[in-house]
Amino acid sequence: MVLKSDDVNYLIYRYLKESGFLHSSYIFQFESQICKSDGEMPNVEPGSLIRVLQKGLQYMDVETHLNEDGTARLCTAPFSLVGKHVCSVQPDSRAAAKASPSKSSATQRGYPLETSSHGGHTLVHDTKEKQAAVRSVADDDDSMQMDIDVPDTEKESRPMEAKSKRRGQTIDSAQVLQGHSASVYSCAWSPGSASVLATGAGDGTARIWDLSGKSPERDGIVLRHDTGAEAESQVDITSIVWNEQGTLLATASFNGQLRVWSSTGEPKQALRQRRAPIIAMRWNRKGSCLLSAYLDGYIALWDMQTGQMRHELRAHSGCVLDVDWLDNTTFASCGNDKAIRVWRDGETQPIRTFSGHKSDINAIKWHPGGKYLASASDDGSVKIWSLADSLVHDLIGHSQQVFMVKWLPRAEKAVLASASFDSTIRVWDAQSGSCLRVLDAHSKAVDSLSFSSDGRYLASGSFDRKVCIWSVKDGLLFKSYVADDAVHDVQWASKGRVAAAIANSQVVVFDPLSA
Repeated sequence: MVLKSDDVNYLIYRYLKESGFLHSSYIFQFESQICKSDGEMPNVEPGSLIRVLQKGLQYMDVETHLNEDGTARLCTAPFSLVGKHVCSVQPDSRAAAKASPSKSSATQRGYPLETSSHGGHTLVHDTKEKQAAVRSVADDDDSMQMDIDVPDTEKESRPMEAKSKRRGQTIDSAQVLQGHSASVYSCAWSPGSASVLATGAGDGTARIWDLSGKSPERDGIVLRHDTGAEAESQVDITSIVWNEQGTLLATASFNGQLRVWSSTGEPKQALRQRRAPIIAMRWNRKGSCLLSAYLDGYIALWDMQTGQMRHELRAHSGCVLDVDWLDNTTFASCGNDKAIRVWRDGETQPIRTFSGHKSDINAIKWHPGGKYLASASDDGSVKIWSLADSLVHDLIGHSQQVFMVKWLPRAEKAVLASASFDSTIRVWDAQSGSCLRVLDAHSKAVDSLSFSSDGRYLASGSFDRKVCIWSVKDGLLFKSYVADDAVHDVQWASKGRVAAAIANSQVVVFDPLSA
């Protein structure tokens, strides 16, 4: 038996990636250099590290409780990876365990003999099903209720169903796109067409799908990052983003490739002056400048007319985890150095620095009206900032890391949704700092959110394989869709349809307003 450090590192990398710790997995891959190992890395099954640890734990369990005569002591004390084990043996344990020592000792200590197909955060899973519920934070206080007067726009021809029919109805049918050969991490609808969808995956490709017809092209338009002299054996697509006009699509990969394509898949620019992994990208509103964030702490601004790098800034002492434009010249960045910095194009020093988070800042998002900047952190908090007053509100409520924040797409309102690893979504009033609702229908970490274009609905995606559709006005669970694997991203098109990126290499598309 040969145990190689590269094999162990690869299993750890896959566990981090499958469990949703995408930033941590990129950092670990970068530091361990597993992508530069000899030969291609194996395509192991999801959950491999958990299975190896579980088998080892079961062996240690049996070895610890095996008597010299081959019988097993029936111990009721839990056996875990960490902590010293102290036996609690029942008087008649030898007779009870004699028939099947290994299975008896394993099952009586509370961990299953089989693991799920998708990597999880713990070996011991709670067997009690969580009940879908929407908890009002202050049922008796009218001022705390969600009061969002959402107008009917393009949905006027599709009225809301009666309340009795809007309690978590399951969506049974969806269009499944199966061109990718590895986990799909991101999806993005074109602002220029409600039927054009872009996706990015771990197979080294991004794809553009035209869903205007009933039967789209099987593989879509394939945009390759895994070919050419700079290609490496393992190239994850880490970010995809359309410009606001829907005419250009930017795609980025873990090995630092940044490419720009037309809406029909024609290559326009190949931007590669840095070899560090790209974590996030954003276009400015005019589409004249593209901002890219790197794992080594730098950000770069690219001029789309010339295809050249306009500026390169050392933005953070650690990796940059997210960036977002306020307008055409001002943008913000955040990282694992616990800081948020606001920059202006043409200046080499930040115009503002916001401090207050106690751990990595995973996401930032400017309010549609530009009044506020929201941030989400591993410290479990959501913070609201303004350029005029610095920290406006410190929103406390989540019990674990907050992965994402999204604003209601209405400039006159200041309503924010946050997604957390505690399996809940919270809806906040950014002006008062109060929590309006806790949306609780998921059983695992929630890692993606998307509002419908008219602001009437909110879609959420989770590692529990579910996409939930929520009514923003009353906070009720409207509909849900159960995928075949963990959901990495959800995006709402401008006219009704929702796309979900799935860990099993699929992309599913459905219309929750007609399903």
